[in-house]
Amino acid sequence: DQGGATIFRDLKSPSGEQLAMQPKKGSALLFFPAFKDGTPDDRTLHKGEVAIDEKMIAQIWIHEGKYRPVVPEGNSHEEALGVLEEKYR
Repeated sequence: DQGGATIFRDLKSPSGEQLAMQPKKGSALLFFPAFKDGTPDDRTLHKGEVAIDEKMIAQIWIHEGKYRPVVPEGNSHEEALGVLEEKYR
C-alpha cells in the first residue's frame, strides 16, 4: 500500500468501507461517470491519494452529443482552485 489510490466518496467496498482502488502495475481502472442518458452519476465522484512512488493517469472523454459541463451539487471548480492556491503559496 504505497498511496495513490483512487477513492470514491459515495461507493462502498464489499466490507462496507469507502471504495479505494489501489493502483497495480499493468492494470487500469475504468468507470463511467454518467448514466446512458447522459445524467451524471454522482456516485463516481472521486479523488486521488498522493502517490508515494509513481502513478500515471490517462483520461479519455467520449461524448455522444453536445458536451455540457456539470459539477455535482456542493462542489465548484472555483472553490477547488482557491484551496489549491492557498495550499501551494
